[in-house]
Amino acid sequence: MLPQPQNQFADLVDDLPVLLQSPVRLWLTLMQEQEPAALPALMNASLGAAELLKLVATSEYAANALRRHWAWFAEQAASGALDTAPQLAWSELSQDADEPLFGRQLRSLRNRSLLHILWRELHGKAELDETLTSLSALADNLVAACEGYARRQLRERFGDVRDADGQPVSLCILAMGKLGGRELNFSSDIDVIFLYPHDGDSDGARTLSAQEYFTRLARRIVALLEESTADGFVYRVDTRLRPFGDSGPPVVSFAALESYLLNHGRTWERYAYIKSRVIVPATSDIEVTALYKELIEPFVYRRYLDFGIFESLRDMKAMISAEVQRREMARNVKLGPGGIREVEFIAQSLQLVRGGQVRGLRCRELQQALRQLADTRDLLRSEVNGLLESYAFLRRVENFIQAMRDQQTHDLPDNEADQARIALAMDRPDWRTLEAEIEQHRTFVSERFTAVAFRGAHETAASELRAGFATHCESVLDTDSWEQQFLQHGYEEPAVLAAEMCRFLQDRATLQADATARRRLNQLLPVMLDMLHGRAQVAETLRRLLNIVARVLRRSAYVALLIENRAALRRLIELCEKSAYLAEEIARFPMLLDEMLDPRPYSVDYNAATLRENLAERLTSLGEVDSERRVEVLGQFQRAALFRIAAADFTGNLPIMKVSDQLTDLAEIVLAEALTVAWRDLVERFGEPRFVEDGHNRAAGLGVIAYGKLGGFELSYGSDLDLVFLHNSRGSEQHTNGAKAVENGMFFVRLARRLVHFLTIQTGSGALYDVDTRLRPSGRAGLLVTSVEAFERYQRENAWTWEHQALLRARPVAGHAGVAREFERIRADTLTGRVNRDSLRDDVRAMREKMRAQLDSAADQGFDLKQGKGGIGDIEFIVQYLVLANAAREPAIIHYPDNIRQLGTLGAAGCLPRETVARLQDSYRAYRLRLHTLLLDGKPPVVANDAFPTERAFVSALWDELLA
Repeated sequence: MLPQPQNQFADLVDDLPVLLQSPVRLWLTLMQEQEPAALPALMNASLGAAELLKLVATSEYAANALRRHWAWFAEQAASGALDTAPQLAWSELSQDADEPLFGRQLRSLRNRSLLHILWRELHGKAELDETLTSLSALADNLVAACEGYARRQLRERFGDVRDADGQPVSLCILAMGKLGGRELNFSSDIDVIFLYPHDGDSDGARTLSAQEYFTRLARRIVALLEESTADGFVYRVDTRLRPFGDSGPPVVSFAALESYLLNHGRTWERYAYIKSRVIVPATSDIEVTALYKELIEPFVYRRYLDFGIFESLRDMKAMISAEVQRREMARNVKLGPGGIREVEFIAQSLQLVRGGQVRGLRCRELQQALRQLADTRDLLRSEVNGLLESYAFLRRVENFIQAMRDQQTHDLPDNEADQARIALAMDRPDWRTLEAEIEQHRTFVSERFTAVAFRGAHETAASELRAGFATHCESVLDTDSWEQQFLQHGYEEPAVLAAEMCRFLQDRATLQADATARRRLNQLLPVMLDMLHGRAQVAETLRRLLNIVARVLRRSAYVALLIENRAALRRLIELCEKSAYLAEEIARFPMLLDEMLDPRPYSVDYNAATLRENLAERLTSLGEVDSERRVEVLGQFQRAALFRIAAADFTGNLPIMKVSDQLTDLAEIVLAEALTVAWRDLVERFGEPRFVEDGHNRAAGLGVIAYGKLGGFELSYGSDLDLVFLHNSRGSEQHTNGAKAVENGMFFVRLARRLVHFLTIQTGSGALYDVDTRLRPSGRAGLLVTSVEAFERYQRENAWTWEHQALLRARPVAGHAGVAREFERIRADTLTGRVNRDSLRDDVRAMREKMRAQLDSAADQGFDLKQGKGGIGDIEFIVQYLVLANAAREPAIIHYPDNIRQLGTLGAAGCLPRETVARLQDSYRAYRLRLHTLLLDGKPPVVANDAFPTERAFVSALWDELLA
């Protein structure tokens, strides 16, 4: 029989699970004895009696904390404060209190905050994000309070640490693990590393070195947090993630950390440092920024795609699984199969693989990282949603397990009372229902983890063919053994294949490969040889593949990429089979292997908007960097985009004119960005170029004019950029407006030179483009940059017919819009009114004959598609002749700078019969298509003498009719 006040709660208690009713009745009895007025107050609707009894039933820790802090809790409930996220009352922590009082204040604040957080979590008033953030913020602030208190204690005896310049040196506390990721558990250790920026000495009556001072400070902080008193403890502190773990010093300098990470850092530590976060000092400064940018990020994230991380992931998982089995931890929701740790591993492994290139993946919070992985298409959106749901569910279970008694445990309970507590907390009718749901989530997580960690690894070398190749790869065998192996399995040209394999395996670079590279090589080669079986020209394809593998052995993460992603390996084999050009590009620039991961190059039309978005993503992820680094990333973008276009081209998904359009778009985008970087550099040094005209101070600009293939929208792989630079500075006071002013002409020459430097400098991804500036007025003897006025004067007084031909295929591609408009006017005036039509035919014919004599590479051994009679060159000269001859009468025909559309306008204006136009356009496209195919396969632009007989005869006859 309950005492009278408790009778009011009998129905509420009876609604609880039977196994939990007795502890709740006991709590009510104790509360009646301790706070006689408390129980009647529970009937107040604002307190929520049923909700309170649910809290008592699910958590013994909360039941005890309520008795200790009842007045505070009742006040919070009555005021509605429990309906919002906790606002911690830091004013209650007195830095001037003696140590016992300060310790009681810390513990009181912790326990009250945990009650508030648990109340909101239990009753669905807080999402998981709020719970984890609140728990982490509580720890951040309690650690900061202890650091401040301990520092004041040390200052009284030893003063403050100062460097050689007298500037103060502060302790830096780096939060790791769950605290670093703002994902702290209800009853979790906090993982921290104590650091200091640089050496110094304390300035007190007794001097200590920075190392000794901060060691004492760190020990005092840990003692304040860990000491267990009648009021409990604040946090258990784990510092074993510091350099050398328990064997290392308690506190290390930034320099010592850098040395450790460079020389001793292991893969598992890269996982750990993903979540690292400075919590003291609480705000970032220059030193903290440098800690991340110069030490931690370069250690954690590689500039290349780091697929080797999956090996270490499997190793770590194997060690954890062995420990789980040894300690019978299968019911552990953190470390057991399909547990929380596997969700973390999924996200972190993909962060390590791609975070070096995608800055958005460099985030500490797991849930944010998962969402980013959906945005980057590293995981399907449905997979991410499932992982987020399972993670939230398992974390709630974990929190309620720990909240039962404020213990750091992750095991599902075995006794029925605790099972009832967790089921009640999770709002499930019974333990069996909850357990089935837990198992469902763990199964999903386990399947996703296997799919990520063991991608490609399920395709083992278990077949007879792969097993045989594996044995041969691991042993240094002669060509006869290899030939017999290839012959046995029906490969074509077994002797050639055997020679190639022996040459590769016995090459000095292969023999000197480190153990990791050799192990990965022995995994890759059997699979690669198996995939080659039955393919056309297998020997040539193998030669190209081995050339690539040889280039990447020293950075064997690329070998791991091909092992882990079999689809990427298949794409690589297909491209090497079809294109010597693409194979050589990959061998020269192994970063292009990254492109093997995305099948879109085979099917997607990469227009200018797509290319700009891609570049913008790369540049945005850079943050603030110097110009050289920006140009390096620009080069990586250009090389990758060029490769994608070539892959789509060679697989037949892009028509030839689209190829040229995309290559042209790419060049224009690269030019514009390189000019932007060069302009910014020069303006920072000298200010902006200005000039005075008609009393107005105006801005001067540079225009980049493209000639030749870029000007004519007909860029090909490896084409030079023919560029002319014009500026519009004129009038008086032509100089920059910076503190270090220079004359505008000098500014623009330096700008053009810097632009050319950016375009042609050799970086890790090669040079962007070869640049030819000889088409400027007066060629090499002329100025690199010409004023618009001087350019117009030259076109009017000095330009030759061949320069008018070149002007036909010229257009503005970057820079100042005003200069572009001026150029278009001059071009139109020149082509319509200044061409010497009396000598035009003789001039064009003479220039064509000179070019053919100098450049025809076929001689009598075939037909040179570009320079041979009836080829591409003849079509171009026919078009140019007809446009120049008729431009005065039909000015519309000069509008377009490319051959195909110029032919179209000639037909529309009646300068050529439409049938002739159509045949010329078809011949031109056919020639260029074959030219592209030859170029992609690394062959000269020459075909057999009997190729294209109809086209050649037609073009030659038209040439004779018009120009002979």
